[in-house]
Amino acid sequence: MPAPLNVIVAYVLDVLFGDPEVRWHPVRLIGDLALLAERLFFRWGVLGGLLALLWTTVLFTGAVCGLARLVPPLEAVFLYFFVASRALAASAERVGEALREGNLPRARRLLSFIVGRETKDLSPSECVRAAVETVAENFTDAFVGPLFWYLVGGLPLAAVYKCVETLDSMFGYRTERYRRFGFFPARADDLMNFLPARLAGLFLAIAAGVTGLSWKRALRTMWRDARRHDSPNSGFTEAAMAGALGIELGGPVVYHGKRFEKGRFGK
Repeated sequence: MPAPLNVIVAYVLDVLFGDPEVRWHPVRLIGDLALLAERLFFRWGVLGGLLALLWTTVLFTGAVCGLARLVPPLEAVFLYFFVASRALAASAERVGEALREGNLPRARRLLSFIVGRETKDLSPSECVRAAVETVAENFTDAFVGPLFWYLVGGLPLAAVYKCVETLDSMFGYRTERYRRFGFFPARADDLMNFLPARLAGLFLAIAAGVTGLSWKRALRTMWRDARRHDSPNSGFTEAAMAGALGIELGGPVVYHGKRFEKGRFGK
């Protein structure tokens, strides 16, 4: 099928069925390959991270593209597995439901499935902030990014993007353990998300206008605050979301027992 039609099919499947929780999910295969690569190459530090990235990307992309060549309809199916907009929204909504019920422990536990920060001590307002931030940030990873690279370079680039994004989510932390090993996965993710993140911020501003929120404030906040984020990309969607909703995002977070101060967006 032509690329635009595959995008439509993948999007419709995601809207109808969400992200299926199956053991043979392609993104789980990326994770399995990455964990094996970590065991093989971790002791080599920065070079090991590069080898892990190359190992995972070559094996996964080769397998996916080989299968899609043998069975062409699988191309749209693989693209469907690479996007997860419905699952992202549903996960955040479950956190909101728990908070509305007054069940803070459940909200923290549900939140821990979709954020990298520690959630055990978060207040209700901090849970809300974390959920909104992860929806904003992952709008790029879970939707705009894979579709952007698919339209640019077909299934191979979409698969490469998903490998890079997954390894960054696993190893791209500035902790003592992953500071060196996660260097190349994090930098590759920065590079591949440079354009998608900015497009995603623009799409959030458009969505704000369509839904009756302030698209002007979303754009203004994105332009003003995006570079306050320590990531060269994530600030664009978080700042656009903060402006659209008229709230402040960012501030202190805890990763692996260590407190970090994120930039603040909005207000």
